[in-house]
Amino acid sequence: MKNKLKPILITIITILAVFMTGKYVLDTLFGDMCGNDIVQNVPSPNGKKVAYIFTRDCGATTGFSPQLSILDKDDKFPNKSGNTFRSDEKFTIGWIDEKKLQVFYDKKSETYKMDRSVNGVRVEYVGK
Repeated sequence: MKNKLKPILITIITILAVFMTGKYVLDTLFGDMCGNDIVQNVPSPNGKKVAYIFTRDCGATTGFSPQLSILDKDDKFPNKSGNTFRSDEKFTIGWIDEKKLQVFYDKKSETYKMDRSVNGVRVEYVGK
């Protein structure tokens, strides 16, 4: 019985090792195909938060998407989708105070994310 179990275990371990190595190589070579280009960064009135307007581009099949993230001033800007607002049209923002931000967007645009509270900041949306 032990003689039959050993080749099976070796085969399973080999398959797992090959799979994990392949996944690592593909992730390293191709990684995240999306990229962010910061259009504007607007600090809050007290300077503790930063609102980033940026475009996210994931290649020829998706096009670019204007997005918004609200981060602490010391946070590194990540290569991720916006944590606050995502749309198919450009928009503008304005701080009311350190805990409230307004987003001015076209009501006809398609929105994919509209969070009302992010990272301790209340977000108000004003459609034009």
